[in-house]
Parts: sequence; structure tokens; C-alpha cells
Amino acid sequence: MKIKDILVAGSILVGVMSTTSCTQYLELTPTDKQSADTFFKTSTEAKQALVGIYEKLRSDYNGYTNSVQFFDMAMGDDSYVGGDPSGTDMIEYQRIMRFSAQTNNYAAQVAWNKCYGGIQRANTLLANYDNIDFTTAEEDIKNNYKGEALFLRAHFYFELVRLFENIPMYTEPLIGEAWKELEQSTPEAVYAQIAQDMNDAVALMATEAPEGDEGRLTKYAAEAELAKVFLFYTGYYNKTTLPTTSGAEITSDQVVTMLDDVINNSGASLVADYADLFNQNGNYNTEAVFEIAFANTGSGDWGDWSYGNMFCQVNGPRGHNSDILVQGWGFNSPSRDLETSFEDGDARKAATIVYAKDLIDAAGSTYQANYNFTSMHGFKYTTHKWNQADVNVELNWAQNFQYIRLADVLLMAAELTVDSNNSKASGYVNQVRNRAGLGSISVVTLDNIKQERRVELAHEGHRYFDVLRWSNGNMANVSSEINVSNYTLTPPTETDASYIDDQGQNLTGDVGNASDFEITFDESKKGFLPIPQSEIDLHPLLKQNAGY
Repeated sequence: MKIKDILVAGSILVGVMSTTSCTQYLELTPTDKQSADTFFKTSTEAKQALVGIYEKLRSDYNGYTNSVQFFDMAMGDDSYVGGDPSGTDMIEYQRIMRFSAQTNNYAAQVAWNKCYGGIQRANTLLANYDNIDFTTAEEDIKNNYKGEALFLRAHFYFELVRLFENIPMYTEPLIGEAWKELEQSTPEAVYAQIAQDMNDAVALMATEAPEGDEGRLTKYAAEAELAKVFLFYTGYYNKTTLPTTSGAEITSDQVVTMLDDVINNSGASLVADYADLFNQNGNYNTEAVFEIAFANTGSGDWGDWSYGNMFCQVNGPRGHNSDILVQGWGFNSPSRDLETSFEDGDARKAATIVYAKDLIDAAGSTYQANYNFTSMHGFKYTTHKWNQADVNVELNWAQNFQYIRLADVLLMAAELTVDSNNSKASGYVNQVRNRAGLGSISVVTLDNIKQERRVELAHEGHRYFDVLRWSNGNMANVSSEINVSNYTLTPPTETDASYIDDQGQNLTGDVGNASDFEITFDESKKGFLPIPQSEIDLHPLLKQNAGY
């Protein structure tokens, strides 16, 4: 069975394991509970514990959307937050977008909780691993499960350190009041642990997912994300190598070798038609290297036990229904800067952006303009009509999120070889460009690669973090990319009355005040979110981030 059909078989919460006799991955309602002392005995229980860690990957809604794509959308320059036309919808994200988040920002809090929940689950499994009785015939899965747990722990730490920078780090379960002794680790120490876990995971993880378990992570996902870790750390902190806890330094050449391994040996291949990445053919496509599964279970639970992709729901246009899209919440307005970044003839544009004009033509009526309305909506992860559930629509968008695709891997490899082996880098970039219907570049530059990353990976959770790492620690470089000043509203492209809503607004142009679209990056905050104030209130050893 695919992970989209699998429901959580167990959840580790602060050392307590919820288990069930069900052999499926994800079960909505745990039927029994055991302590860690009695649970970790067999390979079946090890797998249930592992799936409890995986479950946190898709935990993108717990009273508030907290996916990495949403943070990228809010802080990057490819989108505006949008939402209700009042400009107060998900106010925490509106403040994040303007780099004026308060220390009690709830969006930051739920992201913090999700990641540390995953880390605690991973720590609990790993701490009890030697107690599990794997048979001689289970040596492979013994290695696989441990490697996946190490990798997932590292993944959650990477999410945290990119969002908050100064975070507590621990690799053992927190028992009793041990949390009171935690202090924030240096970023270097956190990255060293991430790199060590991922490097160790590569040696343990399988080269392909077991039959019927599509979506399980392999060593190629670990290699690809380790490259992402290397690029962010060395870029943002202006370093040349990535540390590990063993004292070894991971070099650029080593990362290139890993990326080449993914490119040449993983079996991943570019999907021929870019649009197929995000339509009915998108789930478990040949290009996905690290995919997070979502499911239509019919659930009506608005807490953390729904398994649909909430990022789809938030992106859909407000009050619109047609054969293209159905109604959502009106977030994620593509920026004009992103729109003009696409070259003429780039097939990726139509798969990334859908225009209000086309939606109105399809429905025969206008709809409600969201805040920061630019006459465009994101078209990758959204309320596609083909994906609409029969019941509880908002909670059941069954579109997987492709966190790392082969195109991303090719562009990372190109970036790392652009100076040392330009013909190789050019070949990688041109594979991506040619798939988009564009001509080859004979000698690519770093600027070419930056441009390709922007248009290839738009609205997939990468742009803001790319801008941060390309800054080399100079926040003025981030400001030059993010800031929007003296904005001029783009006029409507059409004059027919059919495009004018009941407020007298023409939806084929920008709607709102020019000041609504102006953004100023706060350099004092260094690009990071505040440490949740509730954590500081509980943990007297924690210190708030700079600028807050």
C-alpha cells in the first residue's frame, strides 16, 4: 500500500507510545497505549514507532498552517500572503510577511511544536533501539529503520534551525523535568549534529522503498537533503565546509559526489511534461526524491488528525468554483516580480500561475479578491477540481508535497560545479531548461542557476531560504532581493464588465492600495523568526533572537 493509504499506527509523545494491532502505517485513533519500557520489543513495534515519526512530516495544520511552503511564501519575494481582503486573515503570517512578527506569533509556535514533536519521537525510538529483537533475517530492515529515524530527526532539526537559528538540541528523550536544563546550542553545533545524522543515515538506509511502501525515504533523499544543508550552512554563514560531530568536515567535493549518486543511481528522472508534476499524475512521480504523502480520508477533524494537504486549501481562490479550481481561502498571491521572471515560452509559468481572467472565463462569474490581490493565484498546490473530495473538502486534499525533486538536485549540483566543471554544470542546467521548452545555455553562470532555481521551484518552499543563503551573511543582500518600495499597481488587462466584481474592482489587475504590496526586510532579525515567548517563559535558560 502507498503511504497515502496508510494511517498512523502509533505516536510517540514524550516517551509514551500509542500502538495498535493494525499493520497499516497511519491510524486515526490509537486503541492502546504502552510505555517505552514495554513497547520496544519487536520489529513490528519498531516500524510503528518509525511511522509515528513520519506522521509528523505531514503535520502541517494544528489550528494554524505551518508548512515550510507557507513560511517561504510569507517571507520570500515570490508571493504575498493574501487571505481575507481585510488583511487580517492569519495575522501572524501577515506580520511575518512584513518582518514584524511578535514573540507570541502562533504560526512560529506551531512549527516549533511540530518539529520538536518529531524529534522527541525519533529520540525515543533511537534510545530504545538496542532493546528491539530483530531476527537474523531482519538485518536490512534493522539498518533501514534506524537510518530513517536518524534522517528524520536531522530533517526536523534542519527545519528548526533555518526558521529560528538559535535552538535547543538534544539527542535523548526528555524525561521528567530534564527539559528545564536545556540551553540553546550554537548554530554550528546544530548543523554538525544534522550533518552527522544524515551522513550516518546514508550508510544505513535502503536504496529503494520497499514494495508497497511508496513514499518511504531512501538514502538518496538523505544525500539530497544533506546537500541542501551544506548549501544553506556554508552560504548563510560564509563557510567552505560543513562540520560534523565526529570532527570531520564535509566538503563541496563530497557533496557533489552525493548529488551525482542521486542523479546517476537513484532511478529518478525528470518528468517529461512539467505540468504533470502538479496534476493528477503528480503523486509518486519519477522525479520525486523526497515526497511527503497526504491522503483523502474523509476526516472532518480540524485538529492534527486530518491527513489532507492544507497548503492546497489555503491557496485556492475565495468564492470561486469552476472546472479548473474550487474555492479555497485566497492565500498565496504570486508577485509581479515572479511573474516577470519567466522567459517567453517557459512552460513552467502556466503550471505555476493561473490568472483570474481564466478562472472567471471558466466559471462565468467573478469571485472575491483576496488581500494583496495580483490577479494571479498559485497553481501547483491548490484546490484543483480534479482533487476535490466528496465530503469535508477543506481537510482532504490528497496531493503529495514533493519537498525535493530531481530538478532541485540537478540545480544544486550545477551550483557546486559551476566554477570547477562548467560543462557539467551547464549540462545539468540545460536538462532543466530544455524540459521547460527553453534553449540551452552554452556556459552557465551562478546568476543563471539562481534564475533557474527561482522559476523551476517557485512556491515549493525553497526561494526564501535560497535568498538567505546567497547573502553570505550580509543582510543587505537579502534586503536588495526582498524589499518592495514605491509599488505601482498593475492595471487591468481587460475592460469588459464581466471581470468587474460587485465592489467595482476589475480582477484582471492588482486590487488594493499600493502600500499593501510594499515590504521592508528587517535586517536586525537576520532573517529568522522569534523564539516562541511561551518557551522562554517556561525555559529560563532560553534567550530571544536578535531583533525581537
